[in-house]
Amino acid sequence: MRLCTFAGPWFSALFVSALLGASPARAHFIWVVLESKSDGAATAHVYFSETPSPGEAHLVDRAARAKVFLRESGGKGAPVELKAATQGDVGELCCEVKPAGAACLEATCKYGVITRGEKSSLLHYYAKCLEYSPAALRDLGRSESLPLDIVPHAKGQGLELEVLWQGKPAAGSQVVVIDPSGESSELKAGDDGRVTIETLRPGKYAARARVVVDKPGTDDGEEYAQELHYSTLVLVVPEQAAAVEKLTAAQMLRAAREGRAVWNDFPGFESDVTLYESGKTQKGRLVVSADGEVKLAAFELAKDSRVEATLRSLVGHRLPGGETSDDVSFADEKTDHPLGRLIKLDYDSQMASAYRIRDDVIHEVNRQLEGGGRFTISVFEVHRNAEGKYLPQTYTVSFWNKDGTLRSTSVTQERWVRVSAFDLPKSHDSVTTGKDQHANVRMEFSNHKLLTK
Repeated sequence: MRLCTFAGPWFSALFVSALLGASPARAHFIWVVLESKSDGAATAHVYFSETPSPGEAHLVDRAARAKVFLRESGGKGAPVELKAATQGDVGELCCEVKPAGAACLEATCKYGVITRGEKSSLLHYYAKCLEYSPAALRDLGRSESLPLDIVPHAKGQGLELEVLWQGKPAAGSQVVVIDPSGESSELKAGDDGRVTIETLRPGKYAARARVVVDKPGTDDGEEYAQELHYSTLVLVVPEQAAAVEKLTAAQMLRAAREGRAVWNDFPGFESDVTLYESGKTQKGRLVVSADGEVKLAAFELAKDSRVEATLRSLVGHRLPGGETSDDVSFADEKTDHPLGRLIKLDYDSQMASAYRIRDDVIHEVNRQLEGGGRFTISVFEVHRNAEGKYLPQTYTVSFWNKDGTLRSTSVTQERWVRVSAFDLPKSHDSVTTGKDQHANVRMEFSNHKLLTK
């Protein structure tokens, strides 16, 4: 951990009064800021200040009361140890961190009892910072550890901020927002606890919200009449994110293709496999060559077993290459489908292929089958690897007959394990149902070993 250098102030004194809104003069809040660096590392900052910038040097010890955590996709928050850094009359807490991918910096602080006028209050602060991307908002936007949380959501060409108190919408709460240009707005949340920012701009947004709980009590021997809870959010919006709604169908598809986790320069691997299929358990060995050929040893598989076909499909989707054509178009103008925009593959008229894409992920594949009928793959959950690329985790595959009746549906869940630079299968579970059929297949992979290329 290396002590950081000072970050320049975000907002000039012209905007301080706007940020404070109706709060008393010289109001301070806990802010956290996570600044990414070109080498993959990041700098974590904690400020006790009116704005998300270094505050008065003599107040640094108050910022040190906060407990700070770095949370990454799919993981719990890891404690972050920061050190004080002062420069003249201003100061902060900071350190360098190295997240593996998208990350959210969070802080909680029970400040203690303060007295304003004749009323004493127990003061709590909460804070978080993350960089805007559809995946980051989905995986990191909600902070379960913050009782008062400002949750960002993408909405069309803008942004929606949802204020949650104890996990429920804080209806009617006041939210103060400063956009990247320094313009301040004081907004009132609706019954759903949400406020809307119509147009998303590149840069840094700062927001804060407050909840007052009329509940007297005692803290460390001091009596108080109410609890004050303040939460702050810093959201960093990259240039490319602000234009996400303006992407063409070809650009969306290209981003989704590039977002897949693939086995580049793959040497092949082998692993032990425990298989449950057709009511019995078998153990054997799987060998996958560098070109994706699948071989199973020590299994007594029935000739009609789907296991080998499943493995070939699993491996084939991880190999690089595949479709590259940009001859695609939007099938309609609907932008609110939960699985994303519907994009027609105009170059594939034979199978009438169409994809639904959301958050740089192909969430649905629709294709016609030769001789009639069709199938649909719907992806509900993906796994993000260390590079932020995605792999399927939970999905369904449905087949329809020519007359439109459902032939069969399977539900699959897959887990992955990192071996060197490759995400290899850890487990595969599927349940298939249809007319006169119900089948379960489970495969567990262990003792992975990369082959020598």
